[in-house]
Amino acid sequence: MRRMLRRSLALAGLVVLGLAIPGWTTPPAASADATDGTTTGVTAADLLARPAGADDPDLVVDRAHAEPRPNFARTAAKVVGVNMLVWTYDRFIREGGENPVFRVGFNSWEENLRAGWSWDDNSFNTNQFAHPYHGSLYFNAARSNGYDFWSSVPFAFGGSWLWENMFETHHPSMNDWIATSVGGAALGEILHRLARTVRDETATGSERTWREIGGMAIDPIGGLTRLIDGEWGERGLNPPDRFPNSIASTLDVGLRTRGEDRLWVADTTRVYLEFAFDYGSPFTGDLTHPYDHFAFLMQVNFGDASTIGRVEGNGYLAGVMLKDTASISHLLGAYHRYDFHNTRALEFGSQSFTAGLVSRFHAHDGFELRTEVHAGPILLGGTSSDHESVSGRSYDYGPGFSARVAARFLRDGWDYLRMSMEQHWIHAISGNEADHHVTSIHLRGALPVRKGLGLGMEYVLLTSERTYRQYEDVSTRNPQTRVFATWSY
Repeated sequence: MRRMLRRSLALAGLVVLGLAIPGWTTPPAASADATDGTTTGVTAADLLARPAGADDPDLVVDRAHAEPRPNFARTAAKVVGVNMLVWTYDRFIREGGENPVFRVGFNSWEENLRAGWSWDDNSFNTNQFAHPYHGSLYFNAARSNGYDFWSSVPFAFGGSWLWENMFETHHPSMNDWIATSVGGAALGEILHRLARTVRDETATGSERTWREIGGMAIDPIGGLTRLIDGEWGERGLNPPDRFPNSIASTLDVGLRTRGEDRLWVADTTRVYLEFAFDYGSPFTGDLTHPYDHFAFLMQVNFGDASTIGRVEGNGYLAGVMLKDTASISHLLGAYHRYDFHNTRALEFGSQSFTAGLVSRFHAHDGFELRTEVHAGPILLGGTSSDHESVSGRSYDYGPGFSARVAARFLRDGWDYLRMSMEQHWIHAISGNEADHHVTSIHLRGALPVRKGLGLGMEYVLLTSERTYRQYEDVSTRNPQTRVFATWSY
């Protein structure tokens, strides 16, 4: 079931890309955003969907759009239903139903409640990706039933607590609870909003069907709620916040060459895909609610440790605009971040909160510089270890601190150059007694060839310094180069 959940998110990403291909819809002419030199959110969004029904005076609808009112009973039933579905698979189908971990009952419930929290030994993919995705289902059970971001978070914590204590004989795992709940809220809100951009209440026929299927692949619980409520076939008005004021996506397809210590030492070259989505912008007014602007990235690697090799989400929670003029803008904000990296070079995953200074410097002739500086605590992170621990687990867990600086050079909406550097420190409290310092550096350049299409190169450097109390210290260095074709839409 966990593997199925991982594949589900990969499918969701491909569905979004499929719906973005020109020819599925007929976008109207582009319009310019006078404030930042890029195309407006409406124009970019039209590559994903048609204009909102409210803009069509001839549209005949079955119903007006109305956000559902919070419904605790329905939400709780779906949270329990998600757990029952996963448990049924684990108990009766997985491993022929022989795994004793899922043979739960009164005795296991009493033991779990009495014993309290522990740490588990699941694989890195399971703990740092599958569990947060599982948590996104709890979260979106609430989002699809009338709850906003903040009021949906308790359902993620509650659903995870229920699973840890009632659906496994293994003592409840603290790392699972945090990753499922905190990471699940990040992925849940991102997937909830992405699914809304794919669905189109004004569409009919086969287009409507495929849009509903695509939305359900991205946000299964939201799609199920719409199916139960009979909204798949009803024609109505799109929600007014279906799209932010600014929206942009890129797809990179290319080859990545990874070395050990030096670029051409023990190098491997493989195909990869990278999908990046910039939803909203603080410089176009997307500042009202949590995740009104966020960055989401998913990288698919072939021939590496994991097909889904990298997932990142960084969402705005709250903030204040320090300065906002035609030439310079500065936002001081609080952000919620989810990280997952699983390659042969590095395992790293975390849930963190940062304070960020996000700036824009607008010059003449469409040139623009955007910078970001973020720093804040890692609530819980896991990263590669050289020595097995906790029943053979290959990584250590602990809290820590994260810092990130980034810059982008744009002209007329095209990213010519991107640079970023991230530094993560994790003090292990589960696994080996160790301190981990992980650094990643990215330098990416791309040139436009024709409208929306371009060619580029990227240099990536991943380093890790692992200081052990009982073993010798270890340093790793893994450089990468990438060449790719990019599609910006």
